[in-house]
Amino acid sequence: MSAIAETLARAKEHQSAGRLQASLDELRAVLQLDSTHAEAHYLIGVVLFGLRRWDEAIDSLRLSLRIEPGEVTAWHYLASVLSQQKRLDEAAVCLQRALELAPHQERLHNFLGTLLERQGRGPEAETCFRRALALNPNYAIAHSNLGNVLLHVGRADEALASYRRAVELNPNLAAAHYNLAHAWQTLGNHDEAAGGYRRALALQPDFVEAHYNLGNALRDLGDRQRAIEQFNRVIELQSGHVGALLHLGNILRDLGRLEEAISYYRKILAVDPHCAEAHGNMGVAFNELGGRDEAIESIRRAIELAPRATFDHSNLALALQSVGQWDEAIVEYRQAVALAPDKSGLLSNLLYALHYYPSIGAESLFREHLAWGQRHADPLTSSARPHALDRSPGRRLRIGYVSPHFKAHAVNFFFEPILAAHDRERFEIVCYSDTAVDDETTRRLRGHASSWRSSIALSDEQLSAQIRQDKIDILVDLTGHIHGGLRLLAFARKPAPIQVTYLGYQNTTGMQAMDYRMTDEWSDPPGTTEHLHTEKLVRLPSAFFCYLPSPDAPRITPLPAETTGRVTFGSFNYFAKVTPEVLETWSNILNRVPRSRLVILADMAASLRARLADSFARQGIAAERLELVHRLPRAKYLDLINRVDIALDPFPFNGHTTTCDCLWQGVPVFTLSGQTYASRFGSSGHRVLGLTSLVAQQPQQYVEIAASLAGDLSGLATMRAQLRDRMMTSALLDFRTFTSNLEAEYLRMWNDWLRSVDGRQ
Repeated sequence: MSAIAETLARAKEHQSAGRLQASLDELRAVLQLDSTHAEAHYLIGVVLFGLRRWDEAIDSLRLSLRIEPGEVTAWHYLASVLSQQKRLDEAAVCLQRALELAPHQERLHNFLGTLLERQGRGPEAETCFRRALALNPNYAIAHSNLGNVLLHVGRADEALASYRRAVELNPNLAAAHYNLAHAWQTLGNHDEAAGGYRRALALQPDFVEAHYNLGNALRDLGDRQRAIEQFNRVIELQSGHVGALLHLGNILRDLGRLEEAISYYRKILAVDPHCAEAHGNMGVAFNELGGRDEAIESIRRAIELAPRATFDHSNLALALQSVGQWDEAIVEYRQAVALAPDKSGLLSNLLYALHYYPSIGAESLFREHLAWGQRHADPLTSSARPHALDRSPGRRLRIGYVSPHFKAHAVNFFFEPILAAHDRERFEIVCYSDTAVDDETTRRLRGHASSWRSSIALSDEQLSAQIRQDKIDILVDLTGHIHGGLRLLAFARKPAPIQVTYLGYQNTTGMQAMDYRMTDEWSDPPGTTEHLHTEKLVRLPSAFFCYLPSPDAPRITPLPAETTGRVTFGSFNYFAKVTPEVLETWSNILNRVPRSRLVILADMAASLRARLADSFARQGIAAERLELVHRLPRAKYLDLINRVDIALDPFPFNGHTTTCDCLWQGVPVFTLSGQTYASRFGSSGHRVLGLTSLVAQQPQQYVEIAASLAGDLSGLATMRAQLRDRMMTSALLDFRTFTSNLEAEYLRMWNDWLRSVDGRQ
């Protein structure tokens, strides 16, 4: 054997054993003996590729091909190195040269197809994969790759057939199982997808993207804990995997573990400070945590990096409105809608926000709602199928309630007593819950329902199908356009013959599929607001609601002013309701009542504290007369109410839960009534309790009433001592009568529907 042959043999032996540097030394020794040895240049290229010395590998392979231009393997390997470097055009040229030399090698056609697919040249890639399969019909990986191209262009059935054939031919091909799972995931079949990813991982336990997509499938199935396990496994295998870190942050945010979520977003930004999604999602977490300034800063940074990220504009608007920066907030909401006019949730967010904005009129707001319905909901309604339900007289009706708030949430102070008081002999109650994390309230509500459906993993179409399958007679929306009109597009598909919006939203939905809206004569005086609704208004007797106080509400304390010698006013509402006009009116009250103080509960960002201090200072109110309190847990919030003599309601968007809580604690609430539901519903309870003297019709009257009562400490003390008893004996806490009245309306709706159906036959 010659010296070159011996040296070459040793080089190959070192390479096979993974001793790449030793192999490289031997190959260079060959070149010292023969600088034109093509195989040595080729093998040096292979070894350098293994050492990740990309440019040197390319140079060596090109030298090899100058010497032996007909060497197919060298062309193939050079294409591999160039592909690794994302020099796809050059790699494709190398493969085409190899195919000129060896047109019958199916693996070359397959490789060229993968390059063309990466370049977005789908039809050419499909041709390559089909040529490979024509040469070898049993080439499993080519079937799998063909499936990828077909799936990308929407030919899902053909793609599934290709993936299945790949798995049949090679059951041990992890990539084929992965691709089949990905196809199922794309089609929304998350169960099948999860099974496919698990099969891929059984064959290749370190398959990073299979772990990652299994996590996505489990998340979509609502199995957050196992999704977290998969994403953590991804990070074990690839510590800087941005997608896994992002999903971990998002899941933890959904679970309410906000500080942990923020820590994951920070990990992403440590790796990639320009990741717009991490900045934006961290801003959302800060906002939910009450860190409004941090939220605004983070989301602004996200928008700088990705100006067309629509949801960032909407989320920035939410953070801005939370600290009362309304002009900027509306601009951002409208920008989000302009960027993605087909996203119904973005327009829903704007619709809800406009209720807080004092300059928009009721007619304009109605037109905005109507436009939403005409664009997003009504086309779905027009294709809805008729309902084939049991129309036997007197049968038990099935009522469905849909909400993301079946948890500790303000709406349940009004919904839970209804759910508990429903007549189970006449009604079967089904709750459709989009709640991410169950809590004690969830468990109580579930105990009152006849059936409970977790709908969080369902699309609107799937939820609609489930409701039809459950044969719901009357379906009740408890959210409206809040949370992006979360389930209004399920209602738009008309899954139940009778659909009602109630409690959660302060306006029409604007859609033809919603038949009724529950209200009362005070909130919607007859003949005044019917033309502003697509629904028929149903006015309940007494008020539109009943109220369940906190079972652990503290006892009512003596009037604080009797001890402090000064009147303390308070505001406990969501701060977005506190407009500049409201602040000016409150300043006028403080100026009319010497030495009085004002407690404001809000998410007290530093910028908000400064703005409030400046606003009141310009009206002559010293900073020491203000007490600015950051958000509190409910028990401490109720204790704070006990420290107040008089509560001040914002306008034009009234408070409601806070009003009931204050009255229960013996604190009178002054409110300003307007011409819309949002500006009247908060004082509906006042009418029931005989407290309409606390309801003003004009801002100046609001000031006069507050100042007058502040000057009557004896009257305030008497009212404080009597309010809880007055509520206890009122219709507001007569849950059974209230629910019986609601049920009577449900029955009337049902009978009207039966008559309408009979009339069409």
